[in-house]
Amino acid sequence: MKKHARKLQSHDPVCGKRINRNKAHIVVEYKGRDYLLCCPLCQAEFEKHPEKYSR
Repeated sequence: MKKHARKLQSHDPVCGKRINRNKAHIVVEYKGRDYLLCCPLCQAEFEKHPEKYSR
């Protein structure tokens, strides 16, 4: 069960906040990878500079 919970957890690449996939403001796909974002501000920042925040 803990493994499943870990899969749901991620970090917002903009602010670093720990975020649950089910509670993310938005999930953005960039170059085939999903990025979870916690709020509209982080979404806007990610969309302006996706290369900076993608890993």
